[in-house]
Amino acid sequence: MSLDPLLNQGLLWGLIFVRIVSAMAVMPFYGYQGVPNTVKLGLAGVLAFVLLPGISAPSGLAADHLGLFTLVALALPEVIAGILVGMVAHFLFYGVQMAGQFVGMQMGFGIISVMDPMTENQVSIIAQLQYLFATLIFLTFNGHHFLISGIAQTFQAIPIGGLHLPSALVPIFLKMSGDLFVAGIKIAAPVMAALFLTEVALGITARIVPQMNIFFVGLPLKIGLGLLAMALSWPMLVHVFEFMWMNFQDDWFRFIALLGP
Repeated sequence: MSLDPLLNQGLLWGLIFVRIVSAMAVMPFYGYQGVPNTVKLGLAGVLAFVLLPGISAPSGLAADHLGLFTLVALALPEVIAGILVGMVAHFLFYGVQMAGQFVGMQMGFGIISVMDPMTENQVSIIAQLQYLFATLIFLTFNGHHFLISGIAQTFQAIPIGGLHLPSALVPIFLKMSGDLFVAGIKIAAPVMAALFLTEVALGITARIVPQMNIFFVGLPLKIGLGLLAMALSWPMLVHVFEFMWMNFQDDWFRFIALLGP
């Protein structure tokens, strides 16, 4: 019995697996460094097996005639496609982190930073708090299920070996990158407004009572009012984040469609 069909199916599964694991490595929630790599690889492998029957192999794909360089040439487009799809899916969370950076600097927490396990960079402690809260919101409306369905749909828009990088990709990528900053400002606006009014009040107090040390009074006051304003704005953050995520889905699918032939 010839093993060629089995080898071809194994090669096709490997290419599917490479795209899925590349996307998950940079996606929100799935790319979190706290999740063991064995869990990520296992989930990607199971998804590849589930999707395998519905995905057709590119013409001329034969496992018994492939060398190392040919395998790399076949896998590289799948890695690029997965990274692009997963990275764009994370844009909204970068906006949430940016909002936390704005708020943290205005509260006086700019010098207090923690290690972000996702990016392995130092970020403001308020930014990390906002990011974790946004992740919880994301899970409540099954965003993690949406990401899996989005990965599955990439194989319809981008066949195996059919990655295409047209010039039309640049405007939508720039739009989604710009929306990242807009999302950060929208989320941080209530707390920044409250802290701005606090600064104004402290400035007026400094002119009325010049003998008062505004620095020692203002620092804990801004921290306390900032945390209070942030806690009061979180119910609004739920609605704002969900609204922005719904709009983001259309841009994400349009981005994925442009990657196809």
